[in-house]
Amino acid sequence: MKILSMGDRIRPGRYAVRTRYNRSILLLSPSNRVLFVVDRSIGPGPLNILVNQPDKFVDGETLRIPRRLETPRFDSAMPPHARLHLHTLAARLHTALPRHAPPESLISLFFPRRRMPIRQMARDTLFRQAFEQLADGDLAGGIRRIRGCGEGLTPSGDDFLCGWMLACRLKRRPSLARDILREALGQNAVSNAFLELSAAGRVNIAVQQLLSSPSPARVRMACSFGHSSGADLLCGLYWGLPFPPPVPPEP
Repeated sequence: MKILSMGDRIRPGRYAVRTRYNRSILLLSPSNRVLFVVDRSIGPGPLNILVNQPDKFVDGETLRIPRRLETPRFDSAMPPHARLHLHTLAARLHTALPRHAPPESLISLFFPRRRMPIRQMARDTLFRQAFEQLADGDLAGGIRRIRGCGEGLTPSGDDFLCGWMLACRLKRRPSLARDILREALGQNAVSNAFLELSAAGRVNIAVQQLLSSPSPARVRMACSFGHSSGADLLCGLYWGLPFPPPVPPEP
């Protein structure tokens, strides 16, 4: 089966199927390197092999990626002109995130609802405590408080940190992104992979297009990734962009 696109951060080697989803397959190498085989609805990404039918492409339990593979490569770098749109990007996120982010996502930090599940309220309280630590200069303590916070393949806290590191890269603060990464890494191989990508300024096609030309439609598209992962990443990006960052209101 033809490979339509292959991420530029995929390493050669043998990978084993970890989980099969409706539109993608997660594979891990013996050293916990991450690989996704995805369909067109997900699109290119730094760790994505894009094919028409993932289940037919990976018809067994392992997949070998050779050292040399003649196939189109997706360049996952952030657009070089994205820094010219920072204020526009922040404005688009401010207006479009409340409309397109799932209500259970971290959007409730910035636009709280009157009634929320107890678990979501507790999560948001933890984040506000972390923001207080960060404001006091306790970078390590604040990051560790939200690292791994949440459920799913990549917890909300890790997705948020990914977005924050992208904001650091956009604001020409790569050293801060590296400092965040050092404290953010944990035991989740998938989270670690995305955290490392964000610290290096590597993104999927939806985020790349949003950074290139911010619009409400592109905010919506980025929010569609995962259950709330895309929205949680954008919340971290939104928090990290303004000068100073927005202060989450109390519910």
